[in-house]
Amino acid sequence: MNRRLAAWALFIIALLLSVAGVIFVYTGSYFWCLKHGMAPYRYALKQGFALLLGVVAALGVYKFADYRKMATKKYLWLLYGAANLLLVAVLLFGREINNSKSWIVVGGISFQPAELAKVLVILFVAGYLQYKWSDIQNNWRVFVGFMFLAFFPVFLILAEKDLGSAMILSIVIFAILFVTGLSMRYIAAPLLLGFLTFVVAVVTAPYRLARIKILLHPKDYYRVPGKYDSYQLVQAFVAFAKGGLTGMGIGQGTQSKLMFLTFSFSDFMFAHIAEETGAVGAGLVMLAYLLILYLGLSIADRSDERVGRSMAIGLTLYLFLEAAVHIGVNLGVVPTTGITLPFMSMGGTSLIASFLAVGFLMNIAKLLPAESKVKIEMVERGRYA
Repeated sequence: MNRRLAAWALFIIALLLSVAGVIFVYTGSYFWCLKHGMAPYRYALKQGFALLLGVVAALGVYKFADYRKMATKKYLWLLYGAANLLLVAVLLFGREINNSKSWIVVGGISFQPAELAKVLVILFVAGYLQYKWSDIQNNWRVFVGFMFLAFFPVFLILAEKDLGSAMILSIVIFAILFVTGLSMRYIAAPLLLGFLTFVVAVVTAPYRLARIKILLHPKDYYRVPGKYDSYQLVQAFVAFAKGGLTGMGIGQGTQSKLMFLTFSFSDFMFAHIAEETGAVGAGLVMLAYLLILYLGLSIADRSDERVGRSMAIGLTLYLFLEAAVHIGVNLGVVPTTGITLPFMSMGGTSLIASFLAVGFLMNIAKLLPAESKVKIEMVERGRYA
């Protein structure tokens, strides 16, 4: 695929999803805002402003950045320091909402540091692998030090009780390690340790165990007094049923109007979209995320540099996994988490972070060689064999 075509196709898909997201945030939050004494367009207006900032950030990165600089010492420690500073700040000054201490509120404006930190950590991991590749590959002590650096932010996110974000970031880091060709004898032990860590995180938190039980038997936990219940999940199922094939019409969904589906503009955005636009609209949204996956992996495949390939793989999986987990939660196949639907759910920080990821993917695509060096070498070998 043409490198510039891939870059702009990614941006256009992200922009279309985001514009649709502003509309669905408006229809999903209209009556919620009225109930809480706010203007009915307040959340949509905030989302629109975040969209503007995200677009500026993506285009700025695309035009002025050079992803290859992420593999230099100066930028590596700047990225790493910024990510950890954000995560420590939320632990010290953050506000706990829905069992997760993920928010910082300043002057009535709230943001989620973990959303930006995830992108920064992915850039750091990809850059550090390029910067220290020979030492990481040949010296297990250097590898252990790298793994500590890579997963320290993950443990800070776990300390915020944000298991969903920690899980996604961990999967992305291990995916980057796999595609770089690092020996399995290095990766196996950290992979097992990571799995055990998440098992412990689940079994030691009653509300996380409850979410798994709810997922398996939603009817048994519907409106159970004094316990975590399946109310929201069941209401999401109702939204899908009401939507049918073509939906009830944009702005006509009753689950949000009657506030049965309380978080239709955030955690259950996909169910809200399905109610208003039906299986057709929901299917188009899923197709859009599959196209993002395809375009991102195509950019990674074209890259002849380890840092570009690792970065493209990481950022693409970050966007796709967030979408997959959100959709899985709404469909009742993944335990409930606070993961947003990228570009569409209410959440300014998430929207800006997603556009930053798109901006770096566009930047990688822009700086790709016109022809792959690998393909040229193969042709030359065949010609002179």
